[in-house]
Amino acid sequence: MVKILVTNDDGIHSPGLYVLADAVRGFGDVYVVAPEKPKSATGLGMTLHKPLRVKRVPGKENTFAISGTPSDIIHIATNVITGPVDLVVSGINVGDNTSIQVILSSGTIGAAAQAALLGIPAIAFSMAVSDGEEIEEQAEKVTQVIRSVVEHVLTFGLPEGVDVISVNLPGKITEKTDVKVVPAAKLRWRELVDERTDPMGEKYYWIYGEPTEIEPGTDVHVVFREGNIAITPLSLNINVPMNEGEGGRIREYMGALRANVAAVIRKMH
Repeated sequence: MVKILVTNDDGIHSPGLYVLADAVRGFGDVYVVAPEKPKSATGLGMTLHKPLRVKRVPGKENTFAISGTPSDIIHIATNVITGPVDLVVSGINVGDNTSIQVILSSGTIGAAAQAALLGIPAIAFSMAVSDGEEIEEQAEKVTQVIRSVVEHVLTFGLPEGVDVISVNLPGKITEKTDVKVVPAAKLRWRELVDERTDPMGEKYYWIYGEPTEIEPGTDVHVVFREGNIAITPLSLNINVPMNEGEGGRIREYMGALRANVAAVIRKMH
């Protein structure tokens, strides 16, 4: 029997978590393990400075809340709750996870990436909405999309070189909604810092973002300009190739850098 772990970064009370769990129940044994509180933008962050606690959620079968991050959950779930699993599905995130900028900080994709590091196929689902109720309103359509993706991955696995599949849904799904396989844009937001002063005269800061110009042919463009579904295959191999073409120039550059550092070391003795 296939064993599926469902998690998220919006927390154990997020409606999107249960839409996702219900969507995959027919494929095998489903375990829902999520943060007890929202843990958005935690990326691959893990809790190493305090103990983690696991609580069973009353009235829900195989459902647990953990006092940690989405990445913590992959380790706690597979070692304490579920044992080895065949697939991890993360989401449905309230809000998109488009662009490399957002992907690198996303807890939703962080959980999927942590699973991939352990060799577990993983899919992250996100939706360009502002609250979980909007996901529930379209649960029937969203469920059909999720099931089609999960069925394909369970049947064929992930191709070599692909560690995570990220699926970004537009705010509305209609019979005209198209599906496109596209790369992630580099940026989604221009980060700004707002300086303020509290009643005690101490300065404090808010980090916020303004949308950047949308890059054609990317996940951001597909979801926000076209209103379509963007599927983006992700690889965790962040090494730069240094073999041919541009790679040769990189190899030459790095060789010169190595020589400079080595020369400094030799002068120490």
